[in-house]
Amino acid sequence: MTEEQISQACTKRAAATSIVVVLLTIAGTFALDRLSKAWALSNLTLHNSQPFIEGFLKLTLTTNTGAAFSLGSNNGGFMTVTAVVLTAALSFWLGSRIARGQSVPVLELIGLSCIIGGSLGNLADRFTQGHVTDFLDFAFFSFPVFNVADTFINIGLGLVLISRLGKGDGDEKKGEDETGSAQASPEKS
Repeated sequence: MTEEQISQACTKRAAATSIVVVLLTIAGTFALDRLSKAWALSNLTLHNSQPFIEGFLKLTLTTNTGAAFSLGSNNGGFMTVTAVVLTAALSFWLGSRIARGQSVPVLELIGLSCIIGGSLGNLADRFTQGHVTDFLDFAFFSFPVFNVADTFINIGLGLVLISRLGKGDGDEKKGEDETGSAQASPEKS
C-alpha cells in the first residue's frame, strides 16, 4: 500500500468515526430531551412549581413560543423558520467539513452535535405542539424556565468555544492536525 493510499484510508476512517460520533451525540441529545419533556408533560401541572434539588432547581411546567429563554415569544412562526434555517445550515456545514476530510476537533464535533440535537428537540415541539415545553427552573435566582434541549445547546456552545480558544491563531505545531494528533508526513524517495 502506498503512503497516499494509507493517508486516504486514514482520512476515510476518521470521517466514519466523526459521523458515528455526530449521529450518536445528536440522537442521544434528542432522545434525552424528548424523554424529559414527555415525563414533564405527564407528571407536572402547568405553572405550578415543585422542588427538585432543594434551593437549586425546581420543576415548573411552562410553554414558550419564542427562542431560548423566551426571546421573541411574540413571533413563534418567525422563530420556527429561523431555527429550521440555522439548524439546517449548521448541519450542512458540519457534514461538509467531515465529507471534505477536514479534521474537526472532538470537542467541537461533540459541541456542534449537541447544538444540532438540542435544536431538533425544540423543533420537534414546535412542529407537534406549536410551542416548546420548558420545565427546569433555577430556585436560587430569577431566570427564564428552560429545558434539556436548551441545556445541551448551551453545553454545545461552551464546548465549541473551548475548542476554538484552544486552537490559537493558526500557530499549531508543525506536523500536528487540529486535534493535536501527529499527522503522517509523506516522505519523498
